[in-house]
Amino acid sequence: MKTRLIIFGIAALALASCHRSQVIKSAPCCAKDIADQGAPASHIAGGNSIYQLKGTWTDQHEKQLTLSKLKGRPQIVAMIFTHCKLICPRIVDEMKAIRDSLPASVRKDVGGVLVSFDPERDTPAQLSQYAAQRQLDNQWELLKGNADQVRELSMALNVRYQKLSGGDFSHTGSIYILDKDGDIVQSIDGFSGNIHSADAVLAKLVRK
Repeated sequence: MKTRLIIFGIAALALASCHRSQVIKSAPCCAKDIADQGAPASHIAGGNSIYQLKGTWTDQHEKQLTLSKLKGRPQIVAMIFTHCKLICPRIVDEMKAIRDSLPASVRKDVGGVLVSFDPERDTPAQLSQYAAQRQLDNQWELLKGNADQVRELSMALNVRYQKLSGGDFSHTGSIYILDKDGDIVQSIDGFSGNIHSADAVLAKLVRK
């Protein structure tokens, strides 16, 4: 009897250890404090538009465009990936809340831009489906580019990200307000829920 109890105890400990190992290895898709994938990021200061970045992107309608095509009106911008189940939906919700808080006369002149970290899975069809699921209207651009373009833009915006073994990404979660020329006017921590100043900034940018 005593021998059976010892064996049972060892088996229980082994099972608990295995379960703990699985929990530790199951990293969340998004995190604030992560190692950057690539060279140190360099935040673009005033006078250095992200529209200067070269390369052709593909949107959710399978149309190709350069970032400079976004020029002409303020934009609310973030980097996400559509398979993200944690912070990305929250970032999108907060971006929508910023636009929805604007008067209709201002809102029509403000765009939304989501750029994917995940060019392999985020095909134009997937981006289009995501836009429908998240109820994003035709004022939104969902973009995919190659890995080098994603890296370059992330460095320009000071977004840090890292691809995980399962194909998802850990990444920081900032939202950016760009002026009509693509200069960063404001950055908002997408984790904080503090978006209340963005509507005044955007209204001012539209009036310029």
